[in-house]
Amino acid sequence: MRWIYGTQLFFKLATICALAVFLTLYPGTVALEWLGYKVDMPIAVLFTVFFIFTALCILFHHVWRKIWGIPLRYFQFLQKRRQIKGEKLLLESLTAIAAQQPEEAQSSIELAKVLLPNHPLTVFIAAQSAHMLKDSAKAIGYFEQMAQNPNLSFLGLRGLILQAKEQEDWIKADHLLKQAMSIRPDSPWVHQEVLKNQIQLSKVGQDMAITTEAVHRLLPKQEWHKHQAILLWLKAEKSRDDLMAFRKLCQKAHDLSPELIIVAINLAQAWIQTEHLSKAQRVLESTYKLNPHRDLAHAWLSMVTDLDPIERYRHLEKLTSLAPSHPETWWVMAEAAYEAKLWGQARSYLNTILAYGENQSACRLMAQVEEGEYPGADEKIHGWWLRASMAPKQEGWFCNDCLSPSEKWQSVCDHCGAAGQIEWRTFGWSSKTPLLVKPTEE
Repeated sequence: MRWIYGTQLFFKLATICALAVFLTLYPGTVALEWLGYKVDMPIAVLFTVFFIFTALCILFHHVWRKIWGIPLRYFQFLQKRRQIKGEKLLLESLTAIAAQQPEEAQSSIELAKVLLPNHPLTVFIAAQSAHMLKDSAKAIGYFEQMAQNPNLSFLGLRGLILQAKEQEDWIKADHLLKQAMSIRPDSPWVHQEVLKNQIQLSKVGQDMAITTEAVHRLLPKQEWHKHQAILLWLKAEKSRDDLMAFRKLCQKAHDLSPELIIVAINLAQAWIQTEHLSKAQRVLESTYKLNPHRDLAHAWLSMVTDLDPIERYRHLEKLTSLAPSHPETWWVMAEAAYEAKLWGQARSYLNTILAYGENQSACRLMAQVEEGEYPGADEKIHGWWLRASMAPKQEGWFCNDCLSPSEKWQSVCDHCGAAGQIEWRTFGWSSKTPLLVKPTEE
């Protein structure tokens, strides 16, 4: 840019020099006669007077504009000061919300609304503080105001959806989610909320078919199938009195998502009730191979009630051979070996589990194994019971989103509301952990 300014300055200076040379080479005089006065002057003097007069006019105009603009500049100064103060209050209210102090945020935002009445963040922060204070009426009012603003409509709808969920108004949430889908069809949050809301509608018997074609196209196939399987399972639970309908729904759910443990167990039990043991076996085998669990082993043993403990141990080997390197297999076989008084096998499986961290269940079972094999080894037995009392309880149902424990599998987490995220975790192992080494039997 400097060469442009340099070029302009050069042309201006060249013009002035050319004019000066021209007046020097061609001097002359100018005669002015006005109101009876006659003035004769050189042409160079006339040009000089003209330039001075022009410069004075420009200077006067500049000074006049400065004086005339004083009120406007003072008003702009006040507006700028109000804006700075309002933005400072916005930051203070955001900080108060982050610090979980909604009362402070609300008082700050009330002042900010006076200073910045048209700022979009004032409504958003006011809505958030009202939501944190559990003032549903005020929060809904703010969120509805945001929903009317094209720039804030999605934020407003999100707030209204959360309010509807807190009030367990799943029909209203369904309507609002459709609006949110029309604004942001590619939002993962909307997709997950659609799935959660479908499950909640099904749980309360209001199977309103929310439009999920767009969600279906964007979700991974396995996740979509699991969602559909959960919906089928919820319908099956309501038709337990009709064994045929219950089994049919469970079968559809199992075909879509064979890793769901609760579906597999109930489907197997339905086949057992009609004495189709081979079909029940195939169901349990397909699920155990994908998602091993001790309850599947219990259902497997329920088909053969007349076996002695050693025969039960051998019968379990057929099922557990489908996932030999899984901690649940080690636990199932350790329990079966203990009941069959196969102390060496039980100890081998338990030692493999304990190699990856001590836990209450394994330490307790090890104490029982030591007591069964060596009844008089009180010191060793008491040592294992002491270790059991100090060890953590690792196995159980946990939510993948919030890690909250659950007493049993649920379609929706009671703590965070996540849909289809309750999974069984055992001995520090999750579904994403690589397979470990199978223990050697003694």
